[in-house]
Amino acid sequence: MESCYYETIQETGHLQARFEPVISPARVFPAHWHEYVEILYIREGSLSAIVQASEYDLSAGDLMIINSGDLHMTRTGGSHYLILQISARQLRAYLPDFDRLRFTTVIHPSEVADSSPLFALFHQMEELFQTQPPYYELLFASRLYEFLYILCRDHSTITGSAITADNDRDRLRITRVMEWIRSHYQENLTLDAAASLLAVSREYFCRLFKKYTGQTFLEYLNDVRTMHLSKDLLTCDDTITSLMEKHGLTNYKIFLRTFRKLYGTSPQKFRQAAIGDGV
Repeated sequence: MESCYYETIQETGHLQARFEPVISPARVFPAHWHEYVEILYIREGSLSAIVQASEYDLSAGDLMIINSGDLHMTRTGGSHYLILQISARQLRAYLPDFDRLRFTTVIHPSEVADSSPLFALFHQMEELFQTQPPYYELLFASRLYEFLYILCRDHSTITGSAITADNDRDRLRITRVMEWIRSHYQENLTLDAAASLLAVSREYFCRLFKKYTGQTFLEYLNDVRTMHLSKDLLTCDDTITSLMEKHGLTNYKIFLRTFRKLYGTSPQKFRQAAIGDGV
């Protein structure tokens, strides 16, 4: 599976998790899911997200927890955040009920009791990561597991199997379409063909896809095509027109708007910047 709808974790050094600061320009991360828990702490700016068909708006100081398997998309107008990712495999080793455990999606500082060290522990992990004193990995792991303990104790629920099955069913239906788009994006894909794939009406498909991805079918298709084209911009000298034809993009204005939405610049400047950086 490719990252256009599914992601795998890349751990940071010996931390048994991914932890790093991110300064993101204005961009959209199209709908995807992953088999790890992802936690975002907003340092500056704002971020909006659609997670399992629910909409959220985050600002500085907020925590967002994406549960393993949740279909989600995010949009930022420019923000600085910290990202923490822990694999489902690792969490299952400590949490027998992990597959039925659901963390609260958004935690605002005002909603946390003064006695809770939740945010303080996250700041301590950040300081350890930035300074990296000798043997800091051990202390980082200690803070990480205490942070996860508080999340489990105060900000989680155990779901029933019926709810989990419903979530899995909806996610699998949408990701089936996303996989089809990934495999055939260079072809002339149509909305009617996508609806037929799930054996539902065109109208119902549009509502379902929009509900769970935050995008229309055509918006998502153009995102996938544009992301593939952006890779070619970095690896070959073909003209943008020929790359558009290769990746199934036929409308330049729509392509340019999509590219700016995803990368915050024009394809020409994107390529020039890569050449300047020696990519």
